[in-house]
Amino acid sequence: QIIIATITLLRSLAAVDAFVPFVARNIRFSASSKMALSSSATTTQQQQQLGNTSFTSFLESTVPSSLLVDTAQSKTAKRINNVIIGNEAGDADSIISALTLGYVTSSNSRSPSNNACQVPIVSIPRAEMELRRDAALLLDMVGINVEKLLYVDDDVVTKHLLPPSSSGASNDLDTTITLVDHNRLRPRYSHLNSMVTEIVDHHKDENHHDQVAADSGKRIIAFENGHATVASTCTLVADRLFQSIKSDSDSSIQIDGALGLSLLGVILLDSINMLPEAKKGTPRDEEAIQQLLNRTDWSSCANTVPTLMDDATLDRIFPNGRCSMPDRKALFDALIGAKSDPKFWLEMSAMNCLRIDYKKFVVDDKSSIGLSSVIITMDDLLAKDGFIESMKSFIAS
Repeated sequence: QIIIATITLLRSLAAVDAFVPFVARNIRFSASSKMALSSSATTTQQQQQLGNTSFTSFLESTVPSSLLVDTAQSKTAKRINNVIIGNEAGDADSIISALTLGYVTSSNSRSPSNNACQVPIVSIPRAEMELRRDAALLLDMVGINVEKLLYVDDDVVTKHLLPPSSSGASNDLDTTITLVDHNRLRPRYSHLNSMVTEIVDHHKDENHHDQVAADSGKRIIAFENGHATVASTCTLVADRLFQSIKSDSDSSIQIDGALGLSLLGVILLDSINMLPEAKKGTPRDEEAIQQLLNRTDWSSCANTVPTLMDDATLDRIFPNGRCSMPDRKALFDALIGAKSDPKFWLEMSAMNCLRIDYKKFVVDDKSSIGLSSVIITMDDLLAKDGFIESMKSFIAS
């Protein structure tokens, strides 16, 4: 079964209508764009940051190289890789919480997982990344080349890290799995259930992966009394980041600019910039927002050159210059505009509309329900070319 929810995003909140311009008109997206850029961001010598490498360097260098097993060492010991992966919808929270948690864990020398290589994976096929306009825009802003990230359909993932049960491929790398933004491994990976060693999420606990006990400190599910206690998994990543800084004796440590902006952007998105009428944000989210605004070294990502945003939009986000903290409202407006631009949704194919924000819920071992959230009217969706055929194909896939 599949359910389609058509949503006119934020339209039920009159107060929001006044300040959500479709700034996506000022953001240059191209389906054929590689979304690549070069970053020359540096950190001032007077400021200390978490870890020995930047967030962007970790994603572009450390993670891919961690998958290369040294021939001499492989004879005596296998390299342990901890795969960090979000839910199958692959929204901004799932993508960026995986990337940032990998960096925070890798940078924390006190973490018991520090001896493993942290390998964050984007939880969607590589070709679908261009549809995640909010996440793509945010990563572009901080100087991350999305072409260099790992995706679920990359060969190294399908052949080694998360091989399908039917492939016959052996998992020749010792692998553990951390789930972010969901707490049950998707059905296609059910044969890997025993490899799940950590959960960081804010949805109702589906009570799977009993090997990850609540009292172990590895099962962090921010959901109590029928409600999420945070709007975003990125808030939980920020909490871990602040805890690692707090435990460090060097009080001058600041947050890497790219890391801070990535976390901040997603928390603002998921909490609707803490708008009371939205009833999404919590005190924990606001605390994370304030900490990120005030403890991030914004100068460390000031030299990035975004390719998906024009100068006028960038100036609104950083009204006092790139070395100063961003304007949270302007940042939120840019990200929500990229995600909900009507022109983008009306031009999208029926198949892409169905898959861009799709979640599958397993009811029991034999049945499941799928939910596609679509930000256009049902009339507009039904009017798309080949909708019925696309629906049948999507259900069968």
